Amino acid sequence: MAKILIVDDDDTILLIFRTHLSKAGHLVETAVDGVNALEKIPSFKPDLILLDINMPRMSGFEVVKRLKENSETKDIPIFIMTSLKQDANIKKAYDLGINEYITKPINIEHLKLRIDKFLGNTCS
Repeated sequence: MAKILIVDDDDTILLIFRTHLSKAGHLVETAVDGVNALEKIPSFKPDLILLDINMPRMSGFEVVKRLKENSETKDIPIFIMTSLKQDANIKKAYDLGINEYITKPINIEHLKLRIDKFLGNTCS
């Protein structure tokens, strides 16, 4: 399956998503904030990043911006997962180049279906 990096400062979300996505056959790594994510990405080389926006040290928006500016990481697909539902945040995220914007609370089965559909379409 895919290598997925989950970036969120909520330990419960990291545990639940890691467990469910690992059981679905994915190789999962986690990061507790944007700085931690940027440190892990070069060696882990994720096929997909699930990224929160509101985190300490570096926001998800800043992570997306840095990834898209780097030729080695600009093509990594990014799903934003956040409680921020405002149109301005959604527009900003898509303008930065994300692939999906999913609002919390997230149904894990729905998320798995979206991941499988997305990865199936990009790997075909």
